[in-house]
Amino acid sequence: MFILTDIFSLSFLTKYKNYFVTFGIEFLILLLGFIIFRIANEKMTEVGFSEYTLSRRNISFLQPLLMIGLGVAVPRYVSIYPQRNSFLPASLFLMSIVSILFVIVLTLGSTVFSHLFFGNEKYYSYILPMALLLVGYGFHAILYGFLRGKKEVYFSNLIQLLNIGILPVLILFYTQDVKLLLYINSIFLMFNCLVFILLIFLKHKIRIEIKSCKEDSILMLKYGLPRVLGDFALLALLTFPTYIVLSLQKNVLIGGDVAYSITLFNLVGAAFGPLSLVLLPEIASFLAEKRIDLIKKRFYVFVVISLFLTMIGYALFYFFHDFVLNLLLGSNHRSEIFEIAKVVLLGSFGYVLYIVLRSFLDAIHVKAKNATNLIIALSVYIGLILYGYSNEVSIQSYLYYFVISVNLLGLLTFIKTYYTLKEIK
Repeated sequence: MFILTDIFSLSFLTKYKNYFVTFGIEFLILLLGFIIFRIANEKMTEVGFSEYTLSRRNISFLQPLLMIGLGVAVPRYVSIYPQRNSFLPASLFLMSIVSILFVIVLTLGSTVFSHLFFGNEKYYSYILPMALLLVGYGFHAILYGFLRGKKEVYFSNLIQLLNIGILPVLILFYTQDVKLLLYINSIFLMFNCLVFILLIFLKHKIRIEIKSCKEDSILMLKYGLPRVLGDFALLALLTFPTYIVLSLQKNVLIGGDVAYSITLFNLVGAAFGPLSLVLLPEIASFLAEKRIDLIKKRFYVFVVISLFLTMIGYALFYFFHDFVLNLLLGSNHRSEIFEIAKVVLLGSFGYVLYIVLRSFLDAIHVKAKNATNLIIALSVYIGLILYGYSNEVSIQSYLYYFVISVNLLGLLTFIKTYYTLKEIK
């Protein structure tokens, strides 16, 4: 009785409000993500649904390149230097420059990128709206990271829920034309970001000082740029299965099945994503306060809990897949999705370990330790792909190569984090 009273006490809830609020909002966004794909599957044609899933996968693939490591650098340095508000204008300036370059490159190379991203050059007109939506998500990530670093739990989760959870659902109800949907989503997302930028500047009385912005830009780039290669390696790892199938099968429907299976895989990571969101600024603060004991305690607890929950989740999907897919996509879903997803989701154990533990390494090390592990995992995957291509293996074999590589990533992250915590005093 004492334990239950203590757990539900006001002091306990206040102490861990970051976790409760963030988990609650991310869980709601996860549910909205399921709803999005169900609505899309029911309202769109099979081809339209595949185009939609491929568009979302392509945006996820490109975002790490656009972010140039700012998604991690901003919350880290804002939490370490809470009085320095100049990190926001500096990061917005950097994002503006990179965004312009991205839109120009993607637009000029629309024919090439449409063949790469959709398996057919006829989708060249989809590239510009994808680029604009990608830019919108980039500015959103900057604002979200700044507020996370400031530990403004309610404000940060509000904009996350609105931009990532609610807005895509509302637009999907308005139109099921994928190209128009991308345009409208990008317009509303960038408008929201502009409004929130003004509100944050007013709230924190932020002034733009050239000298501070220059210093902060250099500091964040030194930290963030080495992580770009690692971020890109992760998204390449998560995107290659779809592109390989598109290349070998030249079938947008099968490519869409793989893309949706990878989406389910990402949703597993999203379920544990709140831990990563909260842990990075929290561990950075613990490190500044020399509270190594608290860092180690979180390491052991989160590893055990995350693996246990992943095992339960996979078992439920495997044995009740008809119910799960009917719930997620409706009764008219393609049966081939389960055959692909049951293989792809075997990699979720390693992926969950990576998602949970990467914040430990990013908070403790200025050097990009996660990037090294990601590059190793991607290199192994590419090696396996080349082996499979030279031996003409089945499509399913390529999926198992993906599983091996992602689980290797999780193992490498666990080992590196364990020895990092063992060494620090």
